[in-house]
Amino acid sequence: MAFIIAQMCGIINLVITATFVQCKTKEKMLIFQIISNSIDILQYLLLNAITGGIIAIINTVRCMIFFYYKKKNKKPSIVFLMVFVAIAIISGIMTWQNIFSIIPIVATIAFTYGIWQDNVQVTRMSTVLAAGIWIVYNIVVCAYAGALQSMAGFISAIIAIMRDKKALNGLPKVDLLITEEQNS
Repeated sequence: MAFIIAQMCGIINLVITATFVQCKTKEKMLIFQIISNSIDILQYLLLNAITGGIIAIINTVRCMIFFYYKKKNKKPSIVFLMVFVAIAIISGIMTWQNIFSIIPIVATIAFTYGIWQDNVQVTRMSTVLAAGIWIVYNIVVCAYAGALQSMAGFISAIIAIMRDKKALNGLPKVDLLITEEQNS
């Protein structure tokens, strides 16, 4: 029964994930991410994928904090970025089950960086990377609907990037370096 409920969670998230990257504002993206990560908690814990479940909890809290800052028209400081990266690494070490436990850690670090940025295109690009990584983890932990969810997110993010690329006549320049201006 737990397996079936976990798969149903993945199916619900498939719709949420395909929708979130199409959002044009960071606030809407974060709301969908909060909902999606909350469902992921249940999905992974039902499948005994402890690292994935703990990472989903961390991701839910991260998105709530980033949403709070976005509502105030502020960007979370680099301290928040570093704290969430450190928490992801520490939780991964503490919940280590096997080599595949690395996958959710790497995916969450990539997406945390993308969601921390103000540029929605950077968020979408990090979604492509993170979703590609999550596909593998979902298959390994038997979250087959979750793998479809990750594939939907991957494809949907690529479509959104290409759609906005046409609208903007080329991708915006992305500065992957952290500047002093961003530190304040």
